[in-house]
Amino acid sequence: MYRTHLLGIAALTILSGCGGNNEQANTSDTPQTLTLPNFTGINVSTAPLEKVTTRQFSNHLKNGIFMRYHQPINAGLENNNNHSAPVSTSASFSATNQQEKDVNEADRVKYDGNYLYIAANRNNDLVPQTDNPQPHYIRILKRTDNGMLESVKDLSTSYTEFSEQKLYIEQDTLVSINAQPGWFSIDGGLTIEPLTTQATSSAAFVAQDTPQFEISFADITTPEQAAISQQYTIDGVLIDSRVIDGTLYIVSNFRPTYSSFDLSNSDAQTQLKNYQALSETDIGHLIPSITRTDTNQTQALFDTNECYISQSASQVTGYDAIMSITRISLTNPTQHNTVCVNTEIEGIYASKNALYTYSTHYEEKNINSVIHKFKFDTQTFNYVASGTVSGHFGHNLKNLRFSEYNDHLRVVTSNGDFLEGFEHKLHVLAQEGAELTSIAELPNQTNTTPIGKINTVSGVVDEDIYAVRFFNDLAYVVTFQQTDPLYVINLTTPTSPYIAGALEVPGYSAYLHPISENLLLGIGQEVANINNTEPANVTQGAKVSLFDVSDITSPTQLSSKIFPDAYTPAEYNYRALSFLQAQPQLHRFSMPLEKWEQTGTDPKNYQWTKHNQLALFEINTETQTLNHTGDSGIKYDEPNIYNLPLIPGNDDRAVLQEDNIYYIHGNYAWYSLWQTPSQNTGPL
Repeated sequence: MYRTHLLGIAALTILSGCGGNNEQANTSDTPQTLTLPNFTGINVSTAPLEKVTTRQFSNHLKNGIFMRYHQPINAGLENNNNHSAPVSTSASFSATNQQEKDVNEADRVKYDGNYLYIAANRNNDLVPQTDNPQPHYIRILKRTDNGMLESVKDLSTSYTEFSEQKLYIEQDTLVSINAQPGWFSIDGGLTIEPLTTQATSSAAFVAQDTPQFEISFADITTPEQAAISQQYTIDGVLIDSRVIDGTLYIVSNFRPTYSSFDLSNSDAQTQLKNYQALSETDIGHLIPSITRTDTNQTQALFDTNECYISQSASQVTGYDAIMSITRISLTNPTQHNTVCVNTEIEGIYASKNALYTYSTHYEEKNINSVIHKFKFDTQTFNYVASGTVSGHFGHNLKNLRFSEYNDHLRVVTSNGDFLEGFEHKLHVLAQEGAELTSIAELPNQTNTTPIGKINTVSGVVDEDIYAVRFFNDLAYVVTFQQTDPLYVINLTTPTSPYIAGALEVPGYSAYLHPISENLLLGIGQEVANINNTEPANVTQGAKVSLFDVSDITSPTQLSSKIFPDAYTPAEYNYRALSFLQAQPQLHRFSMPLEKWEQTGTDPKNYQWTKHNQLALFEINTETQTLNHTGDSGIKYDEPNIYNLPLIPGNDDRAVLQEDNIYYIHGNYAWYSLWQTPSQNTGPL
């Protein structure tokens, strides 16, 4: 039943075919309201969820939509007092670098040992193809007996112009997810132009330009004959996805747009009429749909008869957006089920056993974040618990601030700024019933040392967090302002975490990768100290560091390699890195680099040239050494670089197979051997 406040709405349904059976969504389900409720504003509660009726779900969503147009949005949390392993692989070829073992992540390049799949765009073709209107396609290349690649198929996937395509391969199924990049926020899309007349047609209830994303499935039993077998569009904005045990999990947000309000004035009578009109609107017009495009079948994404909302929700609360988690079987994509949550979602973290959604809410200087947990089962998945933590999850690689280990969720949050100081916290949460309860924090009354260095002048922590990585019962945290303190946090006793050791080195690491129990890899930048009045004798650029963490009380930097004036996309996307365990003690990895070089002496005639390359490394765990073995570059036959498509290095990838290197830049690959990487062949 309804209680007092608000969290979110969740709907759980098992769908078959293209969507759910949603009979009640086709009728008006709310009686006319004679008085306007005294709404509390759009807030987000942390109370657990409970199952409700279609009418309660509908009322809660419509309240949120009404408040979006008629009342200021309060994005704060509503108080409720009642309530890993290293991913280097010993296989013969590298796979997509991912956060958790057995939790697969989408990327623009996939490889199965014999066939290479590249998410391509016609705009990046060396020879433009005017006869194919579909800009997105998948290049399929076959590895030959001598290690070279030959193109065997171009598989068209999407007509959408400004979107990104990511791939999965699972046994004989190739999955393409095509979505427009964007960020779903409570601040987005809230500039409403007043309407002087009311629309009357049902088509006016939802904007015609509702964002959508596409999911395509292809049978690659014989890759040369690959063809799209099923294709779906889902209303909303894609947040993220994962594949676990042959099942695809899609997380998306949907914000219904209602255009039948009279916004010419804000008197009470007009607002009441607007609320009555919205209340009488079929809920089916306000929820996302899933369409199988190859058969033109459309159904609701979920069944509103199977919905969950906050236990603290009331008649005067609501939320104006819906988050959905859609579970799709890759052996039979027509079988899928969806959980929908009527709340704001920033991103996800997934372990082998559960999926967590998270979002941060700002209210003046009070910043809190809410986490929802969904448990995987053999046939379905269910909402199980919610919790809240103070602070936010940073600005880069937020999912790496989460880790599930031995039934505990470990989370690192931040609050504050460089002027007033930062407060960084590590939280350990345990599920107790339907709540994620804090069982420990760091710093705490016993271990008071802050995470981050205290400025001796201001007396506050003036370093932000640049990287977090969990490894079994340890957490590695990098903070930075001018130097890079690497903290090692001991979580052996989950209720008593403490900082075991720290190391201060120049520059920073933005991504941390455990190579073994004793070695930690850092990817970041070497930077000069801007507070130093003396000329800086520092070579700035992309930096690779190897740390010895065998003694957690005294971590040390073993070696580092700096690439002057270069940048690596691995700082912001760890999938840009490729790892291969060539021998028990020998780990190889590749890292793309990009730099711009200036030519000419006259400032009026400067020319800038972009250089992309793939840096190659070996790490020996016995000798504890890091060795830069060489680079593979991009070479074209075209002498005039201005005739070539301008392709940023952000999406550069590589596949390592035995001694073979496949460097992917844009739509093409360059092939070389590990022993002679600069002698490459391409574009292929």
